[in-house]
Amino acid sequence: MKKNILGVLLMISAAVLFAISTLLMKYIPEITQLNPGHLAVWRFIVAAPVMGVFILLKHSPSNFFPKGSLRFIGLGVIYSIASFCAIFALERLPASIYVIVVYIYPALVVFYTLLTGGGVPRTYWFGLPMAILGLVLTAYDFNQVFQVDWIGLSITIINAIAISAYVFLSGKALKKTNVSLLGTNIILFGGMLVGLFVGAIFGFRVPGTTVGWLLVFAFGVFGTLFPILLMNYGVQMLGAARGSVIMPLQPVLTVLLSVIFFNDVLTIQQWLGGFLVLTAIILLQLRSDNGTHKTILNKRV
Repeated sequence: MKKNILGVLLMISAAVLFAISTLLMKYIPEITQLNPGHLAVWRFIVAAPVMGVFILLKHSPSNFFPKGSLRFIGLGVIYSIASFCAIFALERLPASIYVIVVYIYPALVVFYTLLTGGGVPRTYWFGLPMAILGLVLTAYDFNQVFQVDWIGLSITIINAIAISAYVFLSGKALKKTNVSLLGTNIILFGGMLVGLFVGAIFGFRVPGTTVGWLLVFAFGVFGTLFPILLMNYGVQMLGAARGSVIMPLQPVLTVLLSVIFFNDVLTIQQWLGGFLVLTAIILLQLRSDNGTHKTILNKRV
């Protein structure tokens, strides 16, 4: 029970930091020469070396690459692909539509879990739709004209698939190896490889001021390294399905932080949406291990 509570707290902390990283991605381009694409490159270029130095101080160099390092590098590539997809999608879609579509990924994680014979509590079939409804109310303005950019929508769906694949596969990899710290280090280096590749193609741009460098460093550490590390530990403790259903809290927290730091005003609709998301997350964590759907073929235990 204590392990589950700790896992929930870690996932909530990761959601808070991801929400802060969203605000940093909005704020940094306003005071630097960097656009969100440049930030997506720099986040891993900063995070990976910082994590690498910490690992070398804590472990011997011989343990720097744990067993299954290629698998962790692959996870880093998947995560960085999701990161870049988010940038490209937001250039074509309103943020509200992007949030609603991309957060189908917890449902995809549950679906993957069923396909591989994992147990899913019955409460998920009620809680997940409630969380999605809450996200719609929180993010979408029903007064705006609904327009679909099919390219942007397709990129967002790829983004959701990549995130769900990362959560599901990282849960399996970290559970088997029990090396969340070392595994996260390799994941970040895998993301850095993709960042360097993208930067080599589209070009690098550096912050023009000391403040800009500090903000980029903060984004790499507090908006990338820490939330990914916390999420990996949380998924290891809770499992992919149970851990992923906490992450819809992130856009709700982003909206609340925008109110605090950017003086945005919440509507009654957004308050209701946030309440539904919180209620759904609590419901999804108050599960019983009895009465779970074990496979998609309706085998039960």
